[in-house]
Amino acid sequence: MMRPLLATLVVATATTAAAAAPAPASGDLAIRSVEVRPSDPVVGPSGSVRLVVDVVARGADRVSVVLGPGRAPSGGDDDGEEPEPDATPSPPSGDAVPVPSVSPDPMVPPGPAVPAAVPAGVPLPGLGGLASAAMPGVMGASRDGRPARRISSGEWETWRFFPNKPLSRWYPSGPWTVTATAVNARGERAVARVGFNLRRATEIEGLKVVRDGDGVRVTGTLLRVDPVGKVDYRPFAGQRVRICFRPAGSSRWKTVGEAVTRRDGWFTARVRADGEGAWRAEYAGTSRYAADASPQREA
Repeated sequence: MMRPLLATLVVATATTAAAAAPAPASGDLAIRSVEVRPSDPVVGPSGSVRLVVDVVARGADRVSVVLGPGRAPSGGDDDGEEPEPDATPSPPSGDAVPVPSVSPDPMVPPGPAVPAAVPAGVPLPGLGGLASAAMPGVMGASRDGRPARRISSGEWETWRFFPNKPLSRWYPSGPWTVTATAVNARGERAVARVGFNLRRATEIEGLKVVRDGDGVRVTGTLLRVDPVGKVDYRPFAGQRVRICFRPAGSSRWKTVGEAVTRRDGWFTARVRADGEGAWRAEYAGTSRYAADASPQREA
């Protein structure tokens, strides 16, 4: 459920003056894109996810990034999910300078596990990014000793950041915003903001498929990482779960029914059985909770 993903996020805002200003001329200060990996981080009841942020800019002497919970100014409100425990982040900033060009490293550096003894509901700081070179031609290093790299050359430079804190279940789930700021020698600024969702893991357990006349009855339980941190997982009530069927000899799954989880996370559905094949339950996830699919069962 916690496979890292790789995707480029679209820049929501990138300005040096008014939004209606013409496109910058070649060589002017600008931020072209911001990329976050993994783009869809999922945290479980233990451990953490360490992010990598790449900012592609030109004309910059310094670039910094700050990560914090909440949507970028242009975003709307989230769907009607339950509020998170109170947290009032105070994000620090981090500066970076370009470092020598080397082969790109697409892998996200692993982060150390975060002890589960951290109390829930305690205000947590935001995340700053820092990548630096001690002097020209010397490769900078991130906090965990892995190299910070400039992975492109020419007019546009890529500034890579390793934020100084990994994400874990103790941070608010849902929308987060990355703010990148580029500054040139004249003190001019370019700012770009992008968003991603931090999701907590879910799990469909105990799936059973039992023949029932001309159909089958599918039952199971949907769990989610406990939002208040008292236990690892709690039942996830009021969520729609899809019942999917794959006929024998086919590689394609199709949705044949759905169920809504009860207060204890349990769900049940009776669906028509069109021959033999495999069954599984799927949860689509939300902006705060990750999707999951159960192991398949034959019937």
